[in-house]
Amino acid sequence: MKTKLTLIPLLLLLAAIPFGGAAGKSGGTPAGGGARSDFALFDGTDPTANEIGAQCAAHLGSSQNAVAFTYYVTVSNWSSSVQVLRVLYADGQEIARYQIPPQTSFSFSQAAGGTAGVDDWIRVFAEGPVPSGLAGSMSAMFPAPAQPFVGTNLCSTMNGPAP
Repeated sequence: MKTKLTLIPLLLLLAAIPFGGAAGKSGGTPAGGGARSDFALFDGTDPTANEIGAQCAAHLGSSQNAVAFTYYVTVSNWSSSVQVLRVLYADGQEIARYQIPPQTSFSFSQAAGGTAGVDDWIRVFAEGPVPSGLAGSMSAMFPAPAQPFVGTNLCSTMNGPAP
């Protein structure tokens, strides 16, 4: 009986503690320190998923002004051949194409968002047909006032075909 009496207040206390929303959703409040983050996963090993990569994009609130952010990409090549990961900016300019050897992983980080309409929308995706064999994640750190540029999330999974 004593255990039940101790357990009930503990459960009531835990139920009263607020917690954030689902991972990858940008609708929550910024983290302490005045920053916010988001992420997107992609799995190019599943032929039924049609996932080719991920994208992160932001602007400064309702002003549509550019907002600088840092993005991080990690990807593994689960295929038996070299695969290419492309990085494409908002203006359609390709910044890089990374060759990823079979059965290896690769990661990088970059700064973006400093110029509206140029680098405020970054897409990373597999070159070639689905399934590519590439699987990974893209995440980013944004200033607190950043708002989604594409859709309702700061980062999201991309489905084929490739841009």
